[in-house]
Amino acid sequence: MSASATKSRILTAGRELFNLEGYAAQSAVDLAVYLGISPGHLYYHFKGKADIAHVLIEEHLIEIASICENGIRQCEGENATIENAWTQVHILIEEVYDMRFAYREASFLARSEPRFRAQISHAGTLIDNFCIDIIAALLKSGAIFAEPEIIDGLVAQLALGIEFQHMRLENLVPHNTTPRALVERAAAIVMLPLSGFAN
Repeated sequence: MSASATKSRILTAGRELFNLEGYAAQSAVDLAVYLGISPGHLYYHFKGKADIAHVLIEEHLIEIASICENGIRQCEGENATIENAWTQVHILIEEVYDMRFAYREASFLARSEPRFRAQISHAGTLIDNFCIDIIAALLKSGAIFAEPEIIDGLVAQLALGIEFQHMRLENLVPHNTTPRALVERAAAIVMLPLSGFAN
């Protein structure tokens, strides 16, 4: 197996294990055992679990930046409808869910290393800006109506839902619920308050 293929395999396994059992609870040795490779082999590619998480979050930031940019573009002008906004929110929640350990353990990561603090902050800013722009587009198109003084609250509610609603549902839905069904339900709940302002 090539070095790049091994690196990709380590990153995929790292994301799976961190999502499944948590980042804080794992060591590099745990990850090596999970992969079925020696700790030395793992160390050749990454110096520890923090390096793996850093690369995973960096790739995630690139992905959500692209999703947010495209989502805002898809909701411009006459395309700014509740239905289109729901689709873009759904896509974003799906990506957040794929990297849920970074949101579930955001405080731990931010406290552990400055590079994580910067990444977590950047993710929050991207999502906040996405919510601001989506709500502004819906207001401009007339899809929703809301008094100016409640807009900040709507933005915060939407952003928090995108980042954390899937975690709440994980503890409430049956264990056999598929990730796809969980994400769809999360998106529906997140969009519910906005639907209440539909014209």
